[in-house]
Amino acid sequence: MAKETKGGKWTSDLVLDLYSSLLSEVWEVVSALIGEAILELLFNLSIKKIGEKYPFLNSLKVSEEGISLEKMREDYRSMPPVEIHRGFQSLFNHLLNLFSALTEGVISREVFPKVFPKVREAERLVSQK
Repeated sequence: MAKETKGGKWTSDLVLDLYSSLLSEVWEVVSALIGEAILELLFNLSIKKIGEKYPFLNSLKVSEEGISLEKMREDYRSMPPVEIHRGFQSLFNHLLNLFSALTEGVISREVFPKVFPKVREAERLVSQK
């Protein structure tokens, strides 16, 4: 079950905010390198693959303009934050693997320094008692 923090915000919301910010950062960096259409394709392929295990990720909307979590925010607020974290962590792992395979690590070297600290922050949020 999701838990409320001292500031009155649900931990699930905080985790979604963190990953929303991270998705935007990754989109900005990678789309400049490979283009929006290709990045949209890679995100949709990753969501399809990871969405089998984490169905809530299927509510992510990806277009050439970017990624929207609005449907996810409406439908999954009560989901355990640790489950949200695991799903996004798997999504980013899959994306980083695709980026590495396609560009021999060029994109991953640009993106990893942005991803790693936010994933650690999410782990901290979901592990708080």
